[in-house]
Amino acid sequence: MKKSRIFATVLSLVAVMAIGLAGCSQKAKSGSNQQASFANKTTKKSDVKTTLTSSKQLWYVAGSVNAKSNSGLEAYSFDSNGKATVYNVDKYYKSLSAAKKAGALNKSGVLNTTFTTKGDNTVIKFKGKLSDIPMTQKFTVKKTLTATNKASKLKVAGYHIARDVDNDVTQATMVKVTD
Repeated sequence: MKKSRIFATVLSLVAVMAIGLAGCSQKAKSGSNQQASFANKTTKKSDVKTTLTSSKQLWYVAGSVNAKSNSGLEAYSFDSNGKATVYNVDKYYKSLSAAKKAGALNKSGVLNTTFTTKGDNTVIKFKGKLSDIPMTQKFTVKKTLTATNKASKLKVAGYHIARDVDNDVTQATMVKVTD
């Protein structure tokens, strides 16, 4: 009697899993996940360096996607030569050129960057001067994210990061505008 109950339970679990997998397969084929798929491709965690350095957009760093600050946001523009230009901006802009056109880019400095992989995480190290003050900091990329900034109504995609400045680690986001 006990063996037949266990067998029936196992058979039921297998049937539920098969139905669930069949449903997932059909959903993927339907194309309804195209937007999510695009967002994931633009912020693939496995290739953070290429994503950041090939993008000609600003990458905004803040405590969260909807963080409010009286002093503005930090925005990073990466190049393929290992440099990151850091700006202070007042809000999210659709593009770097839109921010330039609005006269919103207050350059803080240029930092040298190095990208390393530590376990599952990508670590970005920055060294240089911001506002003529020497500094070093480190971003550890944790996971990807997609969201909408409530103030600007712009869709963003990027990463959750652990930001380490002088051994003071805070949780933050690093995102770019996707629409």
